[in-house]
Amino acid sequence: MKFIQKYGYILFMMLLCSTFTLFWVMKHSQPNDFVEITISEGDTLWGLAEHFSEHEEPRQWIRKVIDMNDLSSTTIKSGETLKLPVYANYDANAIVLAGEER
Repeated sequence: MKFIQKYGYILFMMLLCSTFTLFWVMKHSQPNDFVEITISEGDTLWGLAEHFSEHEEPRQWIRKVIDMNDLSSTTIKSGETLKLPVYANYDANAIVLAGEER
């Protein structure tokens, strides 16, 4: 008990730092859910971000896509398969990409 009284402030700070670290990691980790799409002629990361990014800022969403797919640039090619982060209210039937028909 004397240990806690003597070092309580340090223990509290360690707990606080650990908690903030855990929340930061959870916030910045990649989503567990993703959808794979095949890139069509005319598709761009910015255009995909407009459809898939929900309320996230497009540049941040594009950065996630680049990280998820280990891309070296923002250039994507027709026929390439990409993983895109999926959010709770994603509806695969609501998105029409370039070159696709409903």
